[in-house]
Amino acid sequence: MRLVMPRQSNMHAEAGFTLIELMVAVMVFMILAALAVPSFTTYLEKSRVRGAADGVVTAIAQARQVAVKYDRSVSLATTVTGADWCIGAKEAADPNPGDQAAAAAACNCSTAAAQCTVDGQQLVVSRSTFPDIAISSPASTLTFDGRLGLRSDASVANADQSSFNLTTSSGRYALTVKVSPLGQATVCSQSGTILGYPSC
Repeated sequence: MRLVMPRQSNMHAEAGFTLIELMVAVMVFMILAALAVPSFTTYLEKSRVRGAADGVVTAIAQARQVAVKYDRSVSLATTVTGADWCIGAKEAADPNPGDQAAAAAACNCSTAAAQCTVDGQQLVVSRSTFPDIAISSPASTLTFDGRLGLRSDASVANADQSSFNLTTSSGRYALTVKVSPLGQATVCSQSGTILGYPSC
């Protein structure tokens, strides 16, 4: 007598995605990416202008610190040529024994960046580091004295004037770095809302 074995049913379907499922997944990913791109662009813009403002504030603090440390004046000059810009600091030269230190001469960081040195190190902030940021400065040169780090260039006319205006390439976000007559830098938001900075 011959036994016939029943056929085994195919209980397990093959694993994988169908073409339709794959297309739906790709479309969902594309929609989510399209929604995320504007937020990411905004985040990058804010980060860039914030980084530029931090760079300017750090340069101001270092220039002021060196002025007090060595009891000699330090200049901080802004050079803007078209879209290019830079800020360079330079301390006064060593005085001769028995002589008083002379005033610090401004350096041109655009043509002679190597001369922009304080405490033996180059101190330059430029557009090459922050390529998508534009700068304008009503006060082309700031000078910190060597006694208390006060601004010796400050006068009644420009004491509270904005020193540096930093703007993103789109123009949506702008931060202003103000330097008080005491030589202290503060940052405020001129355009757009950037967390951590009050409105100007």
